[in-house]
This record gives sequence, C-alpha cells and structure tokens, in this order.
Amino acid sequence: MPEAFPRRGDDADPAETRAARKRAIRMRLIEHTAARLFAERGYEAANFEDIGAAVDMRGTSLYYYFSSKEELFLRCMEHAAAEVFPRLRDIARSEGPPLARLRAMFREEVVITLREYPEFIPLFLKVRVPIEALERRRRELRREQTAIFREVVDELDGRAASDRPRPTLNLALGGMALVGEWYDPEGELSVEGFADEVSLTLVRMFAPRTEFEARVEN
Repeated sequence: MPEAFPRRGDDADPAETRAARKRAIRMRLIEHTAARLFAERGYEAANFEDIGAAVDMRGTSLYYYFSSKEELFLRCMEHAAAEVFPRLRDIARSEGPPLARLRAMFREEVVITLREYPEFIPLFLKVRVPIEALERRRRELRREQTAIFREVVDELDGRAASDRPRPTLNLALGGMALVGEWYDPEGELSVEGFADEVSLTLVRMFAPRTEFEARVEN
C-alpha cells in the first residue's frame, strides 16, 4: 500500500514537507469523494465541477492534482485496491483451515463494502467506463482480487478442490457484488450479522458435496 505521506529525510525542508503532506491529504480527500460520486452517478455523469464542489473547491482546481477525469478514476480504483487487497491477503495467508480463512475473507469484504468502503464494489464491477485503458486496468485488478481468493481455494483438500471448478469462485465473487443491494439497514441483522450469514452461505459452495448433491449430479 502506498504511503499516505512522504518520508522526511534528514535534509528535508520543513516547509516543503508540510506542503507535501497537505497535498497528500487533499488528494486522498478528492479521491474518496470522487469514488463516491462515480459510484452514485457513473463515470460519464460525474464531472470535475461536481467533485470540486463536494470538497469545497472549484472544479478547475482539481487539475492541480489530477490531469484528467480518467486519471482521477484510475487513482480511485488503485486506492481502493490498496485499501482492500492487503486485508484480504493477510487473511488468506494466516493460520487456520482453508474453509475458515475463505469464509473470513468473504466476511471481511462484506463488512468493507457495507461499512467502510461502499464505493469499492461499484468501482470494480458496476460503473460503466467507456475508456479501454481504464477497463483494461480494472480487469487486471479484478484478476488480482480473484487470485487472492484463489490462493485459499487451491488449498482445499479432496473433493472441495477437485470438484469445484473456477466458476464456483466467480459465482461467489459475483454474489458479493450484490451485497449492497441485499442488505437492509433497517432490518433485523446488523452489518456483522449479515456478513456472517453471507460468508457462511458462500463458503458452503466450496465444501465437499453432500449426498443430495451427489444424487442430483448423477
């Protein structure tokens, strides 16, 4: 994950360091605000004027930080990946049975999506972007996310691994894309309770086949 602030060297000018720190903070604010507007309005409808107004700036002032809307959207995606992927990777490489870690990863992403970074899913899966370079980079980031989950799926023993082809993981991640629409903040379940139920449902797809499944397949 990129550092939020540049490191200060022994010969760093204090004024320059403060300016760099202030710039980094402002860029993060713009990125988070732009990500929310891109998620709400779509790529084409969100513009610099609206984004600037949301952070109490003139739209033209954003060009001091980002050369174009294309660059800003790219930075939003990169920053979202830098926020989320390391957390999933830490769980994937932790101790414990693969199914337990896989469930914990699904649960973590549900909580992130609903509480901490609701723009994450729209940026990666829902917002239509009519620029091939951005779509190509988005596909790369999706593959990186899938690869993190795949690390754990490939550890599953016996039937759990051999009988569950790659579409199973694709289906699970596709389901994750809808959690923002499924969850009712006014309902009985808390975010954590909902995350528990969703993660348990998804991880069952990777468990060994039941007798019923075997009969259906035969």
